[in-house]
Amino acid sequence: MRTKPQSKFLAIIVFALVICHTAAADHSATKNSAANDSGAMEKLEAPEWTVPGIGVAMRRIPAGSFIMGSPGGELARKADEPQHDVTISKPFYMAIYETRQREYYPLMIRPDFDLEAWGYQRGPLHEGAAWTYRSLMDGRRISGGSAYPKIARTDLNPMECVSWYKAMHYCQKITATERAADRLPKGYVYRLPSEAEWEYACRAGTTTAYNFKGDYSNVGVLSTYMCLSKDGGYIAFATAPTPDNRQPNAWGLYDMHGNVFEWCLDWYGPYATAAAKDPVGPGTGTERVARGGGVLPFPPGSSSLDKWVHPHFRSAARYSFPARTAYQINLGFRIVLAPEVQVPGATAPDE
Repeated sequence: MRTKPQSKFLAIIVFALVICHTAAADHSATKNSAANDSGAMEKLEAPEWTVPGIGVAMRRIPAGSFIMGSPGGELARKADEPQHDVTISKPFYMAIYETRQREYYPLMIRPDFDLEAWGYQRGPLHEGAAWTYRSLMDGRRISGGSAYPKIARTDLNPMECVSWYKAMHYCQKITATERAADRLPKGYVYRLPSEAEWEYACRAGTTTAYNFKGDYSNVGVLSTYMCLSKDGGYIAFATAPTPDNRQPNAWGLYDMHGNVFEWCLDWYGPYATAAAKDPVGPGTGTERVARGGGVLPFPPGSSSLDKWVHPHFRSAARYSFPARTAYQINLGFRIVLAPEVQVPGATAPDE
């Protein structure tokens, strides 16, 4: 019996679909395997790493040298950005996203709190804000009335309203878990990035004001890579889910500009202008460095970029907050797996 041409054609299509599905599955499995190859990660050879249990995706950042700070003619440059040579002597891993709510809760939320039954966002007034979260943790009942709109929880928004000490504690918890599982490169811990590591990773080899090319006076161009604002009533001053539709830098890191400011290890202070190797800032200070800029309470126009965006969002732009700051809606953090360093003033006071 002869096979009809249509039957042969259908058979070929089905066979091709099976092959494509198998190839895709193999590629996905290979990618997932590469991102979870603890042996390669411990040798600092894995290009990607996903922290077990909490799912923080990380990228390997190579060792290298760069010019930290900004040139004299850069737009919105500030006086605390003198250029100097910096060497990052060892590779490290950096989270590709700012620490998101779904990655923070499993380690930091009160053990008896029923997170799964809690279906609304933390923010009663600002989308993604921590006020509802804090009130629930303190045992206060949160109304579901008009003052607190019932908006579905967005676990992909960055975690904010977190003090420097809480961010450090989060890193220490991950380190303790991974050390017990024998999944740490020798001499490495999870921590906040130093200011130098942050700028090095942000730049990803670039020397321009931002880590991408384009017209920096065009809000649309900037918004391709960063969350500048979300405007409208109670959602003003709101963060955005990650990654949403924004593009990463050349090393695969998202939101190095915008969404939330990111805590760094260092005390804020003047740079040492001499060439430096793995600097961690001054030994004392009153505020900790935060980098990257955070969402604004209004949508900036091209005429307001020089006042509200460029001074804070550029690769070299510096900012700082008191380490106890735990109410800033546009202040969060991003973690690294990097060489252990002594951090002046890292002992957390009672909060």
